[in-house]
Amino acid sequence: MKILVLGGAGAMGMVTVRDLAESPNVSEVIVGDISIERANQLQSLAESEKVSVKRVDVSNQANLVEAMKEASAVANATPYHLNIQIMKAAMKAGTNLTDLGGVYYTTRKQLELDEDAREAGITVVIGCGLAPGTTDILAKYGAGKLDTVDAVHIKYGEVNFTPAKYKWSFRTVLEEYTTGPVIYQNGEFKKLPPFSGKQVVKFPEPIGEQTCCYGLYSGVATLPRTLGKGVKVVDCLMSHREEDEHRIKVLNEMGLTSNEPISFKGLAVSPREFLLRTAPPPDAKAKDVAGAIVEVIGEKDGEKATFEYSLAYPYHENYKASALAYLTGVPLSIASQRLAKGKIGKLGVLPPETALKPKPFFDELAERDIKINETIETTHIL
Repeated sequence: MKILVLGGAGAMGMVTVRDLAESPNVSEVIVGDISIERANQLQSLAESEKVSVKRVDVSNQANLVEAMKEASAVANATPYHLNIQIMKAAMKAGTNLTDLGGVYYTTRKQLELDEDAREAGITVVIGCGLAPGTTDILAKYGAGKLDTVDAVHIKYGEVNFTPAKYKWSFRTVLEEYTTGPVIYQNGEFKKLPPFSGKQVVKFPEPIGEQTCCYGLYSGVATLPRTLGKGVKVVDCLMSHREEDEHRIKVLNEMGLTSNEPISFKGLAVSPREFLLRTAPPPDAKAKDVAGAIVEVIGEKDGEKATFEYSLAYPYHENYKASALAYLTGVPLSIASQRLAKGKIGKLGVLPPETALKPKPFFDELAERDIKINETIETTHIL
């Protein structure tokens, strides 16, 4: 099978490309990127005859559709704001698609295209990274072991051993820290101010205790519907750094996060878009440890029960990739391969927790040394 990886020369996409190239069922991996120079560098790093390079301009729909038609499936590793136009191109091409998620609001827009995707005869699996992705599949897996579900708490944490401003798109960082998080509570979606819910979370070592705050998380848009079982709370805590909060507040005060266009020498541009165009690319090679915890709380056989899943992974020496990039890029590879093999079996726009069967997915993660720990705590109800 042939997989096209859009943004394949980026921080997360490069991991997806290498994992696909090392997978025996994949015959060809096409690195689709607007930067041929970056793509060629990745091709030499992958050291595989399976990897080829194609210049793909996502903003040119005709070019994008043509590139998609060549593939058994497309893995979208571009920034989330491109997800909708890439989905529409996939529908025109008639090619199945995966992506890394659309933060909360873009995810909701993607779900609205479910009927369009089914009419086009394709499957789009959204949010196939670590969080969203692996964590949502774990939430669904844990919920399946309970009779009723009260709450799901998803937590992402990391520790960096080398300086790293951002390890994922600055656009995502800016969206989360200026729009503010959304949580699901007592049957309602609640929008909160940026940096809400600060608390200390104890992650597996060597991550240890980290300060987190609520994030603008894709899974909050899907899990309340896909889990069922009376779930009342779904939220997500993400690693928080004081320097990030200070930086965003300064940018806000200076008006640099505004979407209102300003005129400069006959050109109209918003300060926010200018800022995004000048921001440094994600640091894909930061030495770090990244991990996650998923708590699923409810009742089982008349007892209160909590199923907790955790994982932690270090910088990947062979790939020269950050732990975050590896934990994000690998699930995208796995999901794309299962989609290309026809293992999903449903049409439309699907979140990862309904598209991917947990056990085979976890087995594939374990083959790549990504291991998940499960702990169970029960309390008798008086």
